[in-house]
Amino acid sequence: MNKTVLSINARADTPKEKLHPREFRRMVAVCCRYPGPLLIGLFCTTVFAGLHTVSIAAAFPIFKVLLDDEGVDAWAARVVAGERIGADLVLDDDADEIRVTSVEKESDLYRAGLRKGDTFRDPGGRSAKEFLYDISHDDRLERVVVVRTEEEAVASESQGELTLTLHPVPTSRRVLLRAVGLTPNDTPEQKLRTLTYILAGLVVVILVANVFRYLGEVWISKGILRSMMQLRTELFARTLRLPMSYFASQKTADLVGRFIQDMLEIQRGMLTLFSKFIREPLSAALVLAFAFYLDWRLTLAVVVVAPVLAVIFWQIGRRVKKSNKKLLQAYGEMIDALTTSLQNLRVVKAYTAEDLERKRLRAVDLRVLKQQIKLVRFKAFVSPAVESVSIVAVSFLTLWLAKQVLNQELDIATFGTLGIALSGLFNPIRRISNVYVRVQRSTAGAQRVFQVIDSVVEGEEFDVKVEMKPLKRSIECRHVSFTYPGAETAALSDVSFTIQHGETVALVGPNGCGKTTLVSLLLRMFIPSSGEIRFDGVKINDVSLDSLRRQISLVTQEAVVFGTTPAENIAYGADSPDPDRVRDAARRASAAEFIEAIPGGYDAPLGERGTTLSGGQRQRLAIARAIYRDAPILIFDEATSQVDAESEREIQRAIREFSKNRTTIIIAHRLSTIQCADRIIAMEAGRVIDSGTHEELLERCEMYRTLCETQLVAAQPSG
Repeated sequence: MNKTVLSINARADTPKEKLHPREFRRMVAVCCRYPGPLLIGLFCTTVFAGLHTVSIAAAFPIFKVLLDDEGVDAWAARVVAGERIGADLVLDDDADEIRVTSVEKESDLYRAGLRKGDTFRDPGGRSAKEFLYDISHDDRLERVVVVRTEEEAVASESQGELTLTLHPVPTSRRVLLRAVGLTPNDTPEQKLRTLTYILAGLVVVILVANVFRYLGEVWISKGILRSMMQLRTELFARTLRLPMSYFASQKTADLVGRFIQDMLEIQRGMLTLFSKFIREPLSAALVLAFAFYLDWRLTLAVVVVAPVLAVIFWQIGRRVKKSNKKLLQAYGEMIDALTTSLQNLRVVKAYTAEDLERKRLRAVDLRVLKQQIKLVRFKAFVSPAVESVSIVAVSFLTLWLAKQVLNQELDIATFGTLGIALSGLFNPIRRISNVYVRVQRSTAGAQRVFQVIDSVVEGEEFDVKVEMKPLKRSIECRHVSFTYPGAETAALSDVSFTIQHGETVALVGPNGCGKTTLVSLLLRMFIPSSGEIRFDGVKINDVSLDSLRRQISLVTQEAVVFGTTPAENIAYGADSPDPDRVRDAARRASAAEFIEAIPGGYDAPLGERGTTLSGGQRQRLAIARAIYRDAPILIFDEATSQVDAESEREIQRAIREFSKNRTTIIIAHRLSTIQCADRIIAMEAGRVIDSGTHEELLERCEMYRTLCETQLVAAQPSG
């Protein structure tokens, strides 16, 4: 069953941008391939968030010591006593009474009729402070008697007295009471000493928190960077396996951009996500919980601000992703312009086209600049917008809380701590806005990367795993036709021929007649539009791709040399090169002499694309690679076009020797190369018009005769 081979056009119109959770989930899944470093990093981040909240909470005892006459120990006693009674309490020192600010509906106080604003005191005459201290510290006490001080309740003493059942003192509250008991703050000297202890503890907490923050970022970065390396490897492996039809509609520079710019966007987004997008919300949640503990009315700010911020994030995020996708495409165009100019620099200089290339790059650069400015505008807008919305909400809440302080319903220490908590809450929200923008940018890069990874690779067009055996009988082309993607004219039309095992066949014809296309079909670089190709009667579509190509050694017209050593170039594709075979292949290809003359010989680096070698040397190195492969089928596509006459004679001799008992296909324009063939197939306009020996074709094929009289004769080496 044939599968559709997808091709991606980077310039195609994209649908309306929206959040793509699929790409986001896939990015996160890639990062989770190294869970160890991530879990360690997230643990450290969680510890940091907790310690950060502790540092904010330290503002409360500091305010209590500096601003509030009540003191930390009296505050703790009041809080614990209130929890045991089932109400929130405030000391009225002037009236020496205890005021109820809120009461639980299940408590004895509520059943007795006490409500918010009512007061009571100890019927035994103890001060309100001493009374609360005894209630909070005596955990053996199960009941307590109080007397109401409201006018309607003091008509008789018996009507004012209430017996209240006390809740047990929790262990955490016992620890709190003991801790504050170690730091009395009744005198200025005691307050200064208590403040010193609090600040010293705060310094330790902050130092430890920053250590965990550092460790969290380092471990998260390790996990993300390793994941990105694996994703890049997977992307490269997938790219190498894509069919040639994919590259026919895809610019190489755009693919390079996906490896560099797109992968960098994903990396930045994931580093930001795991280091900040988890840390900041966690910090905000813990601070919010602490603020709720201080006063639930903080919910008002959250309810007002959260929907507005969500709309801002959503709208900006969509536009950021759309602009970043266009920016990444523009980066691909820039890489294409740069590589084209630099790779063809000799032609650029020879035709004095420096200004033309500069203008071409500037036009691309302007498109890049346009998208960059858009992203800068979006990024610059987010933080001020979030801060403006936040400050409005905080201002209204501050006024409301200040009213509670003036009405003595909220103490100054709680008010000050709430202000710091608000700052600690909205700072993470402001940072999250930048994180959201970064993650949205990364999803644009993820779309482009996963498009390549999801493309159908070679070998998946046909669901076969049969191994092809070495050729024994023949290669057959049966009515093969092929049209390149997007082309209007067929490159091959109804081509049929048979090549017997061990036969040397030359393909000749004018440029563009389909010779190289035919070779590409034999290698299954492309799939025929119609017809079939058989090796020993087996369709090449019915065998595994690797086993098919292992039967063929190919030398192309443009000699491809990798920037490694001569030995690695000759043994290219072999897992463990054999030095003796490498030298033998070099000798038979007339490459040994110049290789051994290079400092370092077979182990010398050749430079990028073998630029240290001449054209003829690169060609001989490519021929040595084909000889080393020792495949049963040899294909030489203009293999001797860039060598001198003497080297050609040596190579022809090597080819004749090496092609014994092998099937050899030669594409050439030199008459000396063609004459060594057992048979010649003449092609014109994508069709086979005749086949036979050189003499036979000269006698009966006018096109071949004309070719010999013009191109082939003119291409004969002199001397």
